[in-house]
Amino acid sequence: MIVLRKKRILFIIMCVVVSVGFINMSGRIKTQMSVPTVSLPVSNKVIVLDAGHRKS
Repeated sequence: MIVLRKKRILFIIMCVVVSVGFINMSGRIKTQMSVPTVSLPVSNKVIVLDAGHRKS
């Protein structure tokens, strides 16, 4: 049987909060260092957009 006391519960909650904080900060650092690029196979090609058919 596990005895949960107030100090132990607070310790577990603080560990979870600190862990989530570190994960959040590491995610921000990675996104700031990344460079967004687009690699689409449409170089030197014409794209035609058809709006559909009208009934006149």
